[in-house]
Amino acid sequence: MQVLSLIVMLVVLTLLGFRLHTHLAVHERRVVAAWDRLDTLLTQRNGLLQQAYATAAHPHASLCTVHTKVQDQERSRRRGDLPELADGERAIRSAWDRYINEIIEESDSCQESLELTRRRVAALDQAISEALSRYNAAVSAFTALRRHWVFGPLARLTGYTAFEPVGPPPPPEP
Repeated sequence: MQVLSLIVMLVVLTLLGFRLHTHLAVHERRVVAAWDRLDTLLTQRNGLLQQAYATAAHPHASLCTVHTKVQDQERSRRRGDLPELADGERAIRSAWDRYINEIIEESDSCQESLELTRRRVAALDQAISEALSRYNAAVSAFTALRRHWVFGPLARLTGYTAFEPVGPPPPPEP
């Protein structure tokens, strides 16, 4: 009888461990899916900005700045440097807005292709903001789950990655 109760208890503990592990895996997949979406949108938007630079006969100085900022962000994205990625995102948006404002001031009639690019970049920027918000929320939920007294040891034992949110860079140390 004791052997049977021991076997039943081991089966129940195994099923409980499997359920907890599955719960962790679902949350990890949400983070990975949110990052994949964010990464795809960044790649599309940065490709569009690079195309605008490449097709310009004589690139405006502000467009050259956008081009440089995009290249910097692409390097940080490939390295996985999230604070640098966030800083690059702010720099790209600022440089692009400056470029658009300077072009509009220089000529009252924006070229049709520039207007189309401007609208596409604005739509992608909005989608990037939403994807960034979803990614940070998924990371926050997964981090909270990893801190739970039951899930934390299981996550460390099974080797789940600790993800970091994409946010502003840390303040410089004094």
